[in-house]
Amino acid sequence: MKPNINLPRREVLKTGAAGLLGIIIAAGTRNVAGAQTPSAENVMSNLKALRFGDGNPNYAAQWTYRLAQALGYLGEVGITEFTVTTTDNYIPGMVGGSLDLVHGDTNVFVSSSVASGLPMKMISIYRDSEWWILGVRKGIEVAEDLKGKTLTAGQFGGRNAWIQKQILMKLGLNPETDIQFVPSSGGSDTWLAALLAGTVDGSTLFPRHKQPLEEAGGKFIFAERMPAPQEAFGAMGAWLDQNQDAAYAFTLADLKARQWLFKPENKEKAYQIMIDLGYEIPDRFKANYAIELEQMSPDGGFEASDMDAFMTSLQATGNVPPNVNWREFFDLRFLWAAQDALGLPRRPGSL
Repeated sequence: MKPNINLPRREVLKTGAAGLLGIIIAAGTRNVAGAQTPSAENVMSNLKALRFGDGNPNYAAQWTYRLAQALGYLGEVGITEFTVTTTDNYIPGMVGGSLDLVHGDTNVFVSSSVASGLPMKMISIYRDSEWWILGVRKGIEVAEDLKGKTLTAGQFGGRNAWIQKQILMKLGLNPETDIQFVPSSGGSDTWLAALLAGTVDGSTLFPRHKQPLEEAGGKFIFAERMPAPQEAFGAMGAWLDQNQDAAYAFTLADLKARQWLFKPENKEKAYQIMIDLGYEIPDRFKANYAIELEQMSPDGGFEASDMDAFMTSLQATGNVPPNVNWREFFDLRFLWAAQDALGLPRRPGSL
């Protein structure tokens, strides 16, 4: 099966911009089954067909659930028809009932639920950390060389710009006086192009950019992985209540796939499965296998203290409302049951 790719790329929805007010949740027409106590032996979905939505077309964003499908883990729990739609409109699709489960940014779930007043629940975390990287052009050797230079991280006021300021402070620089920030459109590949062209002296980058930057004589002057429970799987609260067994089954299959993916001996097969599904994976991306996994939650969980800090940073940039209680937007009964079934410690242990 080829992936259903519907571009353009996702856009992070900021507070008040979800555009979901007035959308009515479609009446439930599916079978409702009593929730089971799942184990690796007896969990079974009440739905044969599951419709999944994702805002990111990259193979690494869709890796675990695609592996769950290809390795037969979804089929083992009764999910025999699994369709994936990649679209920026995954939240409206979930609200309107055309999508059952979706993968998106944690701040999008929170801000969309607040803006619409509709119950949206995250059931597990996909990526639980992020790389803070500052790349610089040829000729920049130490942090002191950045004084008076130009840097970009997208638009002013965004989270990437906020991160860049934190990096500069870690390097001993004053981001308000030592650096000239240049706003730019597009994503990180565009920022790299500007850096390589000499339009700016430095930019926020990601691990995949290291090779082309170094080939041009530049380097990463700062690279550190930071806790950030930034991406999650979620659904409408009403859908979860009506289809608890499907949620249990999907989560268990997905966690089994993660455990398989994290075994180094499965690396080549894991890539080949995605290539066979139609995803483009350049060789330089394959070299980032360990780096990709470092950002991914191996058990679907996260540390509550990390989420506290992450949400505080999102409030500072306006990506979630002030004083929001992130715990209200999680339903972890499915995650905990799957962790129990696979003999994994519950993470987080409680909310």
